[in-house]
Amino acid sequence: MQKIGIVVRRTKSFYYVDVGKSKPLFCRIRGKLFSENTQQNIVAVGDKVELDQSIKNKLGLILKILPRRTKFSRRNKIGEPEQILASNADSLIMVASIKSPPFRAGLLDRFLVAGSCGGMETFLILSKTDLVSYKEIKPITELYSSLGCTVILSSAYESKGLNKIKKLIQNKTSILSGHSGVGKSSLISALFPQWDIRIGKINEKSGKGRHTTIMAEMFRLPHGGYIIDTPGIRSFQPNVTRNELDSHFVDFSPYLGECKFKSCTHRHEPLCKIKEAVTKKKITPQRYKSYCSLFDSL
Repeated sequence: MQKIGIVVRRTKSFYYVDVGKSKPLFCRIRGKLFSENTQQNIVAVGDKVELDQSIKNKLGLILKILPRRTKFSRRNKIGEPEQILASNADSLIMVASIKSPPFRAGLLDRFLVAGSCGGMETFLILSKTDLVSYKEIKPITELYSSLGCTVILSSAYESKGLNKIKKLIQNKTSILSGHSGVGKSSLISALFPQWDIRIGKINEKSGKGRHTTIMAEMFRLPHGGYIIDTPGIRSFQPNVTRNELDSHFVDFSPYLGECKFKSCTHRHEPLCKIKEAVTKKKITPQRYKSYCSLFDSL
């Protein structure tokens, strides 16, 4: 019997698909899909799939992946296939801490590019705000708010910002992503204490977090919607080309097409309007640095 379901969890060889029952259906993938697909992981969490359920052994067989409306993907190395971490989400919620571990603007800017490439609305949750002063938080909130990104200040320890986050994710499918150790698992645990979420600790010597989420997993929310928890990420390469990169930096938009050279990369060319905007402080040096770093890595 053929059904439509949503992939909520995957292992190396098996997939768990929500078909509207109390427990997800345990599935394998049809071999033909491997030869038809060039992506690193063929089926991603969030995918809507057509499957055939065997009544005899209660094992499902994924026959087809339905078209994705959005995706959160990366490319580990140049020349390697695209890796889709999650799909069909309405929003990408980036979680970042100011301290323990320290704020990483470059990584956050790469997430913004991935959200733009994947067709999702982006939000920023600044976690662990009980550890820092508002003076440290203010420049970050001002910058990312100016980029059209809604910023929520939160603290799992103080239960701060939890109601705002619940409203944000209600009746939507949201991806939660961030650097290792920023407090994603603690945040989910504070939002939904009935869920069994592992919480890791920060390595005191390196200042880096430990991965408590090994693979992306999708959870059905109590009052409608889904949240997809993704593994903590220490490095990230969005699936974007050099030619299209500047179009995914929203603060560059007013100046695109205004440079003297049509093929301007905004790196070394003269009479570049992007570099001029940086000089005039209309684009921050941090954002320009993020652009150059990502451009050089592509």
